[in-house]
Amino acid sequence: MTTHEEAAEQLRVIRTMMERATLFRALSGEAALVGGAAALAAGWLSEGKDTWAWGAPWFVGLGLVILFALWQLQRRAIAHGRPFWSHGLRVALRGGLPSLVVGGFLGLLYLRFGSPKCETFAACFWILHYGLALLAIREFAPRSMGWLGLAFLATGLLSLSAVTFVQSATPLVSKLGPSGLMAATFGGFHLLYGAMIVTTGRTDGA
Repeated sequence: MTTHEEAAEQLRVIRTMMERATLFRALSGEAALVGGAAALAAGWLSEGKDTWAWGAPWFVGLGLVILFALWQLQRRAIAHGRPFWSHGLRVALRGGLPSLVVGGFLGLLYLRFGSPKCETFAACFWILHYGLALLAIREFAPRSMGWLGLAFLATGLLSLSAVTFVQSATPLVSKLGPSGLMAATFGGFHLLYGAMIVTTGRTDGA
């Protein structure tokens, strides 16, 4: 490889890292706070409901968070003179989308057929696969996002194991219910993560 080619490769790597940093700044602190607040609202609205009536507030909350994240990405792309459909965004989607799609589909299946504890199973699958999606992109995300993914993964696995293998689940899972479980994770975890990112300014390498 010539000196010119080495320099070009280094520039490409630097540009890719900058794109990824911009992407995760847009999707970290502020989006986590908005997502946490939306999850708490969805938890309150879905309490005591079942099947699709239970899932509807969560779908609306997800849609609002996605719109907010897209708006942030577009705003930052314009501010930095970069394309919206960047290499960093494509890499993140390739890494995280498979787990999100599979988890979302499994949750929807449980809600569709309305089996016993279907809302709790849907919540467990969504929590578990969201954690897997975060871990799938941890190599080029802030370290704190990897810890967030581990928190979701551990909570999803423990909750799913409790509901599946223990007839009466566990006191904590039973007491929280599906709405409380979703609010504690998507609400509580995101609010804690967002507050840490926003107050410390650790958006990269945190």
